[in-house]
Amino acid sequence: MSEEQKFIKNKNGMYKETGFSTNLRKLTNLDLLYSTIIGVMGGIISSLIPFSLLIKVWYPLTGGTQLISGHHVIWASIIYGLTKKKTNIMITMLSKGLLEFLFGDVWGLLIIFVNLMEGFFLALGFFLMERLGEGETKLGWGIAGGFGNFFQAPFFWIINQRWFLHWSLWILSFIFAFISGILIVGVLGRAVKNTLIKAGVPTTF
Repeated sequence: MSEEQKFIKNKNGMYKETGFSTNLRKLTNLDLLYSTIIGVMGGIISSLIPFSLLIKVWYPLTGGTQLISGHHVIWASIIYGLTKKKTNIMITMLSKGLLEFLFGDVWGLLIIFVNLMEGFFLALGFFLMERLGEGETKLGWGIAGGFGNFFQAPFFWIINQRWFLHWSLWILSFIFAFISGILIVGVLGRAVKNTLIKAGVPTTF
């Protein structure tokens, strides 16, 4: 096989043909390995690195930290890009949530539920974008990422009972969560998975 034949061309450019499976319904050992590794990485980074400080410096108002909240979900979009299996999204977010719980997250076991909720809505976002023919585009990934990251914002604000805050802060918080999902989970997540595939990381689709 020539060097040119070792590459496949799709909407994202020239990639090495490294796929190990053509069955998008069957989980492989590599799928599970990817989900575990990326989930653990996400759990460690989300638990130990205070990204919110980057926002509080210039936007001290309540809800501003939602602008970087997408870093909690980007791991799920990366795993989806490498495997094209929505089940892997849930496995990754489960392993991430378990590690955050073990690190002593302030929400306790609830953090596992939150991770699974984010994973579910991200998977739903990708499903809808695929149906619309935007499954591999920046637009599709951006909307799916925004959808996946959005729902944790109203969830946390409701259980925190922040009724005393002005309604404009609520709206801003939800908008910031959606924007963060678009930019971090969607656009950045897509760029990371493209880089990994171009570097020769094996896919499972």
